[in-house]
Amino acid sequence: MGKVRRGGKRRSQAIGSRATAGLEQGMNDQTPQPEQVLPVIQKLSSPDATERAWAAACVSNLVMAGPSVRKLLLSKGTVPLLLERLSDSQYEVLEESMGALRNLVSVDPEVAKEYFKRDIITSFSTLLPKISQTIDLVLQNAPLTDEADQDRRRTIWDLAENFIYVIWSVCEASDKYIKAVNRLNIIAFLISFLSSADQCPTHVVIAAGQCLTTLTDNNKDIYIEFQNHPEYVKMLFDILKKFQDPSMILVRVLACAILSNIREVVLATETWEEGQDGSSELNKILLPILSASLNFDIQEAAEKSIAANVSKHEDTGDIAPRPKQATSKEEVYIQKVEENLSTLQLALELLADICIQDESEEDGWEDADEDMGDDEEEPEITEENIDELLKDSENLSEKTSSAVDDQLIRNNPILGTFITEISPQLIRLATLTPLSFPQEPIAPAVTDALILTHQRALECFNNYLLALAELPSKFWFKEHKSDACQAWRWLFNLANTVGATQLSQARDELIEIIVGCLWSLGRGLGQDIPLEISDVTSLFGAYHATSSESMRVKIVGCLGPIAMRQNAIEANKEIGNFFMEVLKNVTSRQTTPAVAVETLNCIFDVYSDCAFDYDLPVFIQGNYLLQLKVLVPTIRIMTKNIDRRKNFDLRSRSDEALMNLVAFNKYKANEKRQ
Repeated sequence: MGKVRRGGKRRSQAIGSRATAGLEQGMNDQTPQPEQVLPVIQKLSSPDATERAWAAACVSNLVMAGPSVRKLLLSKGTVPLLLERLSDSQYEVLEESMGALRNLVSVDPEVAKEYFKRDIITSFSTLLPKISQTIDLVLQNAPLTDEADQDRRRTIWDLAENFIYVIWSVCEASDKYIKAVNRLNIIAFLISFLSSADQCPTHVVIAAGQCLTTLTDNNKDIYIEFQNHPEYVKMLFDILKKFQDPSMILVRVLACAILSNIREVVLATETWEEGQDGSSELNKILLPILSASLNFDIQEAAEKSIAANVSKHEDTGDIAPRPKQATSKEEVYIQKVEENLSTLQLALELLADICIQDESEEDGWEDADEDMGDDEEEPEITEENIDELLKDSENLSEKTSSAVDDQLIRNNPILGTFITEISPQLIRLATLTPLSFPQEPIAPAVTDALILTHQRALECFNNYLLALAELPSKFWFKEHKSDACQAWRWLFNLANTVGATQLSQARDELIEIIVGCLWSLGRGLGQDIPLEISDVTSLFGAYHATSSESMRVKIVGCLGPIAMRQNAIEANKEIGNFFMEVLKNVTSRQTTPAVAVETLNCIFDVYSDCAFDYDLPVFIQGNYLLQLKVLVPTIRIMTKNIDRRKNFDLRSRSDEALMNLVAFNKYKANEKRQ
């Protein structure tokens, strides 16, 4: 429960900052009119190469003018025209068209699907060897052959970066596109930039690293490339050791991401000393780099970004053939802040994954195939057959487990690094800045990046807390009780601060992550939760205010540990009544199955023993047992209505909750009679 595993691709920055820097500032306040745009599109097919290049450069600018202009460009066939220009005989036309395609997909990622459907892969298969050849000439410092050769070399790095970012966007658009991309021999191409990182411009190396990170993320088909080329893995390790300059920090973090993605290959190809766990040894190598990459002062960055307060460029109202670039020191500073925040976000994702790496990636849904028995064939669960069914269930799920060596865990250097070095950084990076939720937009791109950084820091903090809470001894919560209690209050205060900001999706997402952290922290703190009167009321209010199922699940989960505290009967009664009300709403479907399952699990835990001081005044006197017995048919219907093939995990959890509900009712009835 509650773990955060970043699904899908890791995009450490939404678009390439160099190609689009200053574009929004460079556009005039007046949206270009159709009569201005249409001639530009027409000139993409001009017999004059200069006009074609001019038109492609203008399109690069126009795509930033807003949705209405982009819609017009797309409706008039701009994409196929730009794709045609990739085979243009004039290099400048090709270069400008690639830039336009890159800028278009950067502001409208859905366009990548059209690129693929219109066979951009074929165009790229022709371009790739040409780009590689020119780069080889540059790296070899070969003599120039003519003026055209000089022009190609002069702009080859920008062309290569735009090429990589378009490929990256296509890979991000759909997993099924990755196989087609891989047939370009793209891995070797991307690796070449990383292996020559000290000779290539850093921005191109970063682009290659970002694209390779996406291609290797949960993509076993690509692992064979690294198995066949062990020198690739060695080169990635060399990057971690070789490049200590601060300007290369994102390159090092990207190398960490790629190594983490191809972990199976690394563990199989590297030689580890006898008795060493390869995964832990790899983490020991990655952790210092990821930890060091967190040393960026986001508070100072926010204050300086506000001071910079970049104003829009004055514009003539004409369509400019080229977008404005970041030129002032203020613009350059803000661009650098965005890059640093991108590094933070990726590092935080990797650290969050390290916290939960011991878990299997599989959730079991693949087993939900055609051979599954139908619901009608399953025995109906009753109090008469529940003991036998539970016994069968235990036999099926029986696993061997070894005793946890508490001292070994305490001495684990990875856990030690998280406790002493990383967790304080996570709290610092999750703390709001003056630019996180400003009343007026000042530097929107920085604000978006800061909020995403807060989210990633909190997700990592959640996984860290949950890993500690799942240790049988829960030693950290006992030995660092003061820190844990401070974290509880800090999280609640943070949630209240975020909740007071203007309504937005980003605000709601951040609050949900905070509640997830409280859930994990509450599990570890148990009886030591430093509850204030308003905490439970705030959680109730958040539950009723949200329509998000996942948020409601987290709120219910968070309330569970709070309800289990002794000497807090009134709080337990409030929460118990709330749980019963949530379950009553299953019939009207105001309560979804996922929320119902979590609520039932909380009830099973909270009221598991009549020795608890709240059991008699709340569970017994509140007549909860009768209410739960009445609910059994409702939960049974709810469970049967969950399609096992479409939602195997939820159906399995609901089946288990139903079985436990019947068993719990029988147990509490017997307990009551004793």
